[in-house]
Amino acid sequence: MSCTVNTIPTSYQELYRTDKGSVYQCDATSRIVLEFWDSFTPMSPRDFVQFRRMVRTIDVRQMALSTDAAHDVEILALPKADRCYVLTLCEVIHLRELLNGATAMLELNSMLRECGCSVIAA
Repeated sequence: MSCTVNTIPTSYQELYRTDKGSVYQCDATSRIVLEFWDSFTPMSPRDFVQFRRMVRTIDVRQMALSTDAAHDVEILALPKADRCYVLTLCEVIHLRELLNGATAMLELNSMLRECGCSVIAA
């Protein structure tokens, strides 16, 4: 199942949401979908981890303190995708929050599966 721009298939479950975006997962396709800036980017779990690592390594302190125009934005190319994000300091912080929350939910789901607990979807 593919995910087209601005649509999420019903088989996708929301992992985490903020007012700036959402992260979904689909066990059937082993995909994670990032909704950010009103665009939807499907990626593999490995690419999701790599992208989160890229976002986490952005030096927000340098962005905040620098007066150099080169530090006003951060450009991130998504792994194995034809998309990149040009992010301001605030957008980097919002994206970090979204990715960190989704990662926490993925880890929680993994722990629940390991202990044999069944998760009931609301």
